[in-house]
Amino acid sequence: MSEQPVNPVIAIQVGAISFVDEGIEPVLDQFQTRAGVNNLFLATPTWTRGTGGRAVPGHPIPDHGGQAYDHDFVGGNYATTHPEYYRNTSLPPVPKNPEHPDFDLLGEVIAEAKKRGIQSYAWMEESSYIQAVRDIPGMPATMEVDVWGRPSSRPCFNNPDYRNWHLGIVEDYVQSYDLDGLAWCSERPGPLNTTLQGPMSATGITCFCRHCSAIARDRGLDPERARQGYQELLDWNQKLQAGERPSDGAFTAFWRVLLRYPEVLGWQNLWTESQRQLYRDIYGVAKAANRQVQVGWHVFHDISFSPFYRADQDYAELGKLSDFIKVVAYNNCAGPRFHHWVHSISRFLFADLGPEKSYGVLQGLLNYDEADLDQLPQVGFTADYVKRETERALASVGPDTKIFPGIDIDIPVGSAPAAVADRKKRNESVTGLALNIDVSTGDDLTQCTRASVKDAVLAAFNGGAHGVVLSRKYSEMFLENLSGAGDALDELGLR
Repeated sequence: MSEQPVNPVIAIQVGAISFVDEGIEPVLDQFQTRAGVNNLFLATPTWTRGTGGRAVPGHPIPDHGGQAYDHDFVGGNYATTHPEYYRNTSLPPVPKNPEHPDFDLLGEVIAEAKKRGIQSYAWMEESSYIQAVRDIPGMPATMEVDVWGRPSSRPCFNNPDYRNWHLGIVEDYVQSYDLDGLAWCSERPGPLNTTLQGPMSATGITCFCRHCSAIARDRGLDPERARQGYQELLDWNQKLQAGERPSDGAFTAFWRVLLRYPEVLGWQNLWTESQRQLYRDIYGVAKAANRQVQVGWHVFHDISFSPFYRADQDYAELGKLSDFIKVVAYNNCAGPRFHHWVHSISRFLFADLGPEKSYGVLQGLLNYDEADLDQLPQVGFTADYVKRETERALASVGPDTKIFPGIDIDIPVGSAPAAVADRKKRNESVTGLALNIDVSTGDDLTQCTRASVKDAVLAAFNGGAHGVVLSRKYSEMFLENLSGAGDALDELGLR
């Protein structure tokens, strides 16, 4: 067992709706009494169901808060906008959310939290796949460009207006509020990763805009060759979607494209580095505004499923521009999610192997020892997975970067028709791209419990974590299960 940290961070992700529904003081009482929370990740801005709004339609409504789904949830800025910080972009300031525009999440919660010794972070969700983001005036002009030269449906990291828009949000929050930190979330895997692991349309293979092409040329990378290579991979992907297996095998055909077009790998690296440059800029702007503010990143669940995305998201590199990293280690929902992911990639890059053999290969590559593939939707991942992922992250980062594993508390599992309809209505994905989804069905799917939460928190600290982030959002957590975090702290003598 690792030596336990002194005063570990016990953070919880929470959106404005919880304070509006239940009141600020009652919510903070629950956090402290049940889970020993000493840090808030306050979700703003956000447009996604993963961080904003009440429970996802079709999934259980917990035993607190509003007892009805908020089908009209849109999202946006849950703080007060200060227009002077957006002068370096042609985009307007982040639009105020329409649900409760008179409630300032940061302005009203931070002061009450500080009275209790609780720190507050702005939990900032890029929400790049949401129609409401594309509806912001001027935002369509910042879209990535696909392999056919058409604007896609996600903003480009290298577009100066989009980049400066985010930096404006950061400066606005840090200058305008007494924040202790920022936690920024961008759940995008890049063009190569999306192509090899699931069904893909041209919309998801990007970014070939003029900004990215200019950067590529400066680095000696030929944009036209890269675009041709990705066109070949799109053809490979779509033939596999249609059930056409290459005569030499799916993997060999994929590898042949890489040999003929090494620019494909270069383009994926350029895309990843562009995302990381935005991280650097966010870090720099936040620190320039307030040197004491802690800045870190949410690394999404593909880090646990894809050895290819894992290679992109090098913790050693991320550690150089982070005060902390929130590593998604959601062990309960990981079972159904990874079950879907394995079946998806076994239709594409690993089509020569099939699901069972693909699962064996991936377990070996990722250093897992979990349940049989067909049992994953029913049992999830073990708590030991949380420990291993914590240890792996700590082994890579320097001594100045803290690791906060994300702990799964009632994250929805299984496919609910109402949730599917809600995602479709809100356009919560790029056409042809399925990320972190769970299509499992049945009444016996894995469920979060008070004991499983306790075990996951214990595993994180036994792996050497500096803290944990109770996830995804309080508005979908059952109070009994939230208490599992407090049980772990009591057992460890940390409260």
